[in-house]
This record gives sequence, structure tokens and C-alpha cells, in this order.
Amino acid sequence: MREKVIAIGVMVMLVMTFTPVRAAQEDVHPYQGRFGPDSPLYGLKIAFEGIDEAVSLSADAKLDKQVAHAEERIAEAKAMIEKGKLEAAEKAMERYTAKAAAINGTATKPNVTEEGLQHARQMIRKHERVLHGLFDDPMMPEQAKSALQRALGNSKAVGMVLSDNVLKIQVRYVEEKVAKAKAMMEKGDLEAAEEAMELYMAKMKDINETMEKANVTEEWLQHARLMIRKHETVLHGLIDDPNMPEQSKPALRRALNNSRTAEDTLNRVIGKMRPEEVPIEERPDETPAKERPDETPAKERPDETPAKERQRAAPAEQ
Repeated sequence: MREKVIAIGVMVMLVMTFTPVRAAQEDVHPYQGRFGPDSPLYGLKIAFEGIDEAVSLSADAKLDKQVAHAEERIAEAKAMIEKGKLEAAEKAMERYTAKAAAINGTATKPNVTEEGLQHARQMIRKHERVLHGLFDDPMMPEQAKSALQRALGNSKAVGMVLSDNVLKIQVRYVEEKVAKAKAMMEKGDLEAAEEAMELYMAKMKDINETMEKANVTEEWLQHARLMIRKHETVLHGLIDDPNMPEQSKPALRRALNNSRTAEDTLNRVIGKMRPEEVPIEERPDETPAKERPDETPAKERPDETPAKERQRAAPAEQ
């Protein structure tokens, strides 16, 4: 009896040890549907999914459904690859690409929220990891890799669109808080102004995290830098205003420091995107000595005419 208890305990320990590893590798749930890409009713299933997305009550709900359907395409592809049905797997990956385009469209809607975009971005990151794992699998047939590579490229592109729009909403939010703080100070409502500054600083921390961890395009980073510099100008003006109560200046200085920190982060992230360029006038001459042309002025060059030819030319000169 004791040996049986010990054996059961060992089995439980093994399950607890190895299950999380497998779960980490299998981020996408196994496909258990009836109408996969190898079914003649697959197109009908996709059509019903589109209808379900179209009747969503909000942009966030629609985005959530689209991301879930995209994840199901990956699960379908994995299932088809395991069954050796590579054409069906490619069909699922083509549908993933189409769904990625739909996600891009929803992500740019004006009524989508930061929370909805953040959730979608986390899910798309998971898709990238799973697709990377499938592509790098040494047992993956070469025929399936081209479709997986296209899907991975589309997944990365979607991630950038989502990140850009997250940053866009965050920058717009802090701009509103700076404007509100200024308006409240002009009205003499210092408590409301300080509250706006606290919200500004909290969101600036979120902006720093987005720039550091998200895959944001350089275009949107540049735009964010322009907006943050604008905020710094406004904050400087408020601090230097002789009519500004001293009571309000500490919060304004903290907000200004947060803004400068964000700009430093922006400069660092943008710098990583660009290879270091050496100005032309500072670049050393990298041409090997043997390959350099003779730069001796023509007047100072010795007569290189062979001796025999000079002797032939002498009578003509006489």
C-alpha cells in the first residue's frame, strides 16, 4: 500500500513538473472542430464567423472575435500538418492572412479602446511565438514553411499596427490632460489641475512601457516625440508663469520630468532602429594601398615611355 502511495505521488510530481512546459509550448489550444480546412463546409464556417464579427456591439468586441478566429486558423493549420494534409494547412494559413488584414482595419477604428488594443496585441504576440515554433520545428515539412512564413510576417505587421494605435491613444490622452491642467490653473482650480497632472504622469509611464516593449513603427515614434516636446513647452510655460501659484509648481515639475524621461526613451528606441552613420568627411579612406590610383600630378610623373620607343621617336624629332 505504501509503495502504491509513493508511486502515485511520483506520478503527480511528474505531471506537475512537465505539464507547464508543454502548456508553454502549446499556446494555441488543439483544434477540435468538425469543419476544418479539409472539410467542404469550411467556407460556410468562415462566412458565419464573418457575420458574427459584423454584428458585434463594439469595436473592442469585434477585435476580440477577429483575434480569436485568427488563433483558430493557427490551431487548424497545426491539426492539418499533424495529419499530413499540407494543402489544407496552407488554406488555414491563407485565412489567417485574410483575418490579419481585417484586424488591421478594426484596430484603426476611432471607437476602439486602449484596453481592447492591448488585449489584441498580447494575443497576436502569442500567435507569433506559436508560428515561430512551427516554422523552426525540424520535423516541419518544407512545403508548409512558405505559408507559415507568410502568416508570421502578417502577424508581425498586425502587431505593429496594434502597437501604433495603442501609442496613438496614449499620446492623445496625455495631451488632453495637459490641456485640462492648464485650463484648471487658469480658473484657479488647483486641485483639479494637480489631479490632471497625476493622471498625465501615470499615463506617461504607460507610454514608456509601450515604446520599450511594443513593436512601434518609427513613424509613430517620431509623431509621439513631436507631441511630447509640445507638452514640455506647455509645462515650461506654466512653471515660468509669474502668476502660477508656488503650490502647483512641484506637480508641474514632476510632470515635466516624466515628459523628459519619455523623450529620452523615444530617442533611445529610435536610435536602435537606425544603424550608426559616420559623416562622409569623417570616414577614413578604406581603399587598400594597392588598389589606390596613382594621384601624383601629371607634371611630376616620370616619363614612363619604354626606352625602345623613345629611341624610335628621336629621329623624328631631329
